[in-house]
Amino acid sequence: MKTKAIFFAGVIALLACQEMQAQIKYGVRTGLNFRTQSELGELWDNADIYPGFLVGGFLEYSVGASLSLQTELNYETKGEKYDNTLTGIKTTTKRDFDYLSVPLLVKGTFGKELGLTDKWNVTGFAGPYYGYLTSANAKTKIGSTKTDTDLDDHSEKSDWGAIFGGGVTYNLTNGCAIVAELRYEMGLGKIDKDYSDLRNKVIGLSVGYRF
Repeated sequence: MKTKAIFFAGVIALLACQEMQAQIKYGVRTGLNFRTQSELGELWDNADIYPGFLVGGFLEYSVGASLSLQTELNYETKGEKYDNTLTGIKTTTKRDFDYLSVPLLVKGTFGKELGLTDKWNVTGFAGPYYGYLTSANAKTKIGSTKTDTDLDDHSEKSDWGAIFGGGVTYNLTNGCAIVAELRYEMGLGKIDKDYSDLRNKVIGLSVGYRF
């Protein structure tokens, strides 16, 4: 009797594991960050929109026909670029902040509901993110003179905020998919110890492959 109970428990555990594997999808993504830094509540101020990059991976866990949870581990660059004129000489400053970021997103996926074929899905998502600073530096160009400044001691190690976005998915015949996303990352945590009003603001455009 005990042996049968152990056998059936093992079968149930195996079926549950297979079901969980069917609900979990994973992939990789890369793309561009259009970034700036501004005060809380502002999309941007006088700083330029400054291009950067991101690369990472994601796990998606399905909790319903159209609803899933997605978490990611990304390496991404944030920061700002601005120009000044000092005594008639143009000055350009670029501030680069590199982060490891972990979002947790609630994601909706829709296809037939929108009249699409099985090949296509439209997604929408939102949720919080946490970022850990790996490096921060500033590059300043005054005329033909360039200087580099380490900003690590002047920067907060943590960044956090909210993500909103959406995308499209093209489903392949092998069960995998190509994913394209557009998202806005709204920083809520301060990033500069000397100027506590600054927040990271990023519009990200990425392409990924889901296995």
